[in-house]
Amino acid sequence: MPEVSYSVEDRVAVLRLEATDRGNAFSPDMRRELNAAFNSFRDDDDAWVGLVCGDGPDFCTGSIPEPNPSHHSGRERGLLWAGGRVDTMKPIIAAVQGVCSGEGLALALGCDLRVAQAGRVGGSSESASFRAGIDQDGGGPGITAVWLVNLLGLSAALDVLWGRESLNAQDAHRMGLVNRIVQQGDTAATDDAEGRLPIRPLAPDIVTPEGTAYSGGMLLARELLQYAPVTRSFQKETAYRSIGVPFHYAQNLEVGPNPYASEDRIEGTRAFVENRRPVWRNR
Repeated sequence: MPEVSYSVEDRVAVLRLEATDRGNAFSPDMRRELNAAFNSFRDDDDAWVGLVCGDGPDFCTGSIPEPNPSHHSGRERGLLWAGGRVDTMKPIIAAVQGVCSGEGLALALGCDLRVAQAGRVGGSSESASFRAGIDQDGGGPGITAVWLVNLLGLSAALDVLWGRESLNAQDAHRMGLVNRIVQQGDTAATDDAEGRLPIRPLAPDIVTPEGTAYSGGMLLARELLQYAPVTRSFQKETAYRSIGVPFHYAQNLEVGPNPYASEDRIEGTRAFVENRRPVWRNR
């Protein structure tokens, strides 16, 4: 049976780990299937935001043991670790519940944004916990350490790698490893169903009736979709291409499509004048 599914609904692509019998721990087949799903997302013109999630109580508990791998399988393991690196300028969100460890943490860190469930829901899904799980890598590449250094800085990264058995959702949020906490509760009604979009920052916490990581990740994806996708892609590409580049050079980077010369810019201006929601074309 497939261990990863890919589906698209209303511009959001859901890449779902479905090996619940082993806590969504990675196998060689899962790596291949997730890599194929990432490539499908990259090439899918109907998908503007990606949401990576896991079925069951845990996001991903790591990797299954692979004793005595051959040279070919070891090389493939390195190339496709945590789904492999697929270069796309579309936003990708990881929705984390339960255990996120080892190769699962590498997957979450490789996404652009992370939301984490902060409470127990329905007696099954648990509050998220994060663990480097370096002892589980079994020959995998050091992706986790690289991402932690870039996201948290050297000292905090080494603290996670060496000094922490695990991080709960709140601690991970305080350190900057998690962008949003998902909690269960009643959502306040908004009065912006009609008319132009409100310009306001996203709330630091996400509240949904379900309180699950998936519901929080989907809500964040829907909020990102309210704004011009061509601008998001431009911002992401500029940010990633400027990592490690001297500031005086990075500030003059010109990458990707220019959002100021796009059809979406014209549509955004027209929608504002006409007091309506824009209809984005991603071009």
